[in-house]
Amino acid sequence: MIIVDKILGHAGDRTDIEQDTIQLDWEGRQKARQRLLTQAGREIALALPTGTILTPGDLLYRKASIEIVVVGIPEKVFVLRAEPQIQFGLLCYQIGNLHRPIGFDGTDVLTPYEPVLENQFNRFGLTYTVEDRIFTHSASQLHSHVH
Repeated sequence: MIIVDKILGHAGDRTDIEQDTIQLDWEGRQKARQRLLTQAGREIALALPTGTILTPGDLLYRKASIEIVVVGIPEKVFVLRAEPQIQFGLLCYQIGNLHRPIGFDGTDVLTPYEPVLENQFNRFGLTYTVEDRIFTHSASQLHSHVH
């Protein structure tokens, strides 16, 4: 078993080395401690610092002929394009008020699909689509808070 206790950086596009992958959805990328199988069947144990959130492209392991990289799995997300600006503020408020994660892809606002959010968006007349995309939280742009 391979034990991973830190992220080594971001994987490049090397063609001279076998690139094995761990495919994880948003929830799976939030778990700092878990046992996983790579696509090639290698067993790894994540023992990352508490609070570590993996992102697609993270390099978890590298030896002479192999590297193991995180790959995001597309999952059902809301895609919101809020205009005018007041609508953008309203939708971010609704998502934040329910303590749901939020991400940005260009001008698109993304959040994992949940029926309770769909009810809120419909109630306030917000425009959205539901699509399969790789969700990545924009945690690097935010600070944490507690109640």
